[in-house]
Amino acid sequence: MSNKVTIKVNINDIVYPVACESGEENRLIQSSNEVNKAIDELSAISSGISETRLLAMVALILADKLIEKDNALESKETSNLDDTKSQSINELLDWLTNATNRMNKVAKLLETK
Repeated sequence: MSNKVTIKVNINDIVYPVACESGEENRLIQSSNEVNKAIDELSAISSGISETRLLAMVALILADKLIEKDNALESKETSNLDDTKSQSINELLDWLTNATNRMNKVAKLLETK
């Protein structure tokens, strides 16, 4: 059974009761702080914007940041995969080179007999 708790978060000077799982309170507070930071940045640029529009713009900004982080993570994972493939190819080439050298030595031994 989950333990739900309700905490009060302040977003744009309005207090909202929000339910979350026990132990996730700090994360919820950090999230509300990020929302407030984006609101403050937008408010500094454009005063007199409606609250609905302000919150919609904040949602878009935060979604864009999330997409940017996801893309960076995907790029890093792809880069790691490319590195792994490159390493595997190099290991295969080394093995083939060593195998070829051994086979050449065996061929020379057979020629001399």
